[in-house]
Amino acid sequence: MVTCVTSSPCGNLYQAMSAMLEPQPSQRPLVADADLLKRVIQRDSTALIELERRHRASLYAKAYGILMDSTKAERVVQEVFAQLWFAAERFVVRRNLWTWLRMLAKDLARAELMSRDTRYGRFHICKTMEEE
Repeated sequence: MVTCVTSSPCGNLYQAMSAMLEPQPSQRPLVADADLLKRVIQRDSTALIELERRHRASLYAKAYGILMDSTKAERVVQEVFAQLWFAAERFVVRRNLWTWLRMLAKDLARAELMSRDTRYGRFHICKTMEEE
């Protein structure tokens, strides 16, 4: 949760959301993300739920910062955790899980942004009957 220190209201949404991008160091979890990832690989849905609880808000903030659309940002976060569930065993331990989730959210949000950008519309060649 982000709170203002001054008596004036938080006017800068970007700063408020940026504060959510990093996990809070004072809230050290009892089970490490790496251990939860091992459990997700073994198809433990409670481990996935715990990872989602820990990282949902910050991943949403990252996606929303790119898309500026709450519905699409929520869809990106859902896709991040779906990909984690189905591709957990392929996760390479070069970086920590948090970094991987954040990069995935950023890449999916950018792909969503490109899909609605008219400059990339020429790649959608097929037209439906209604468009003709």
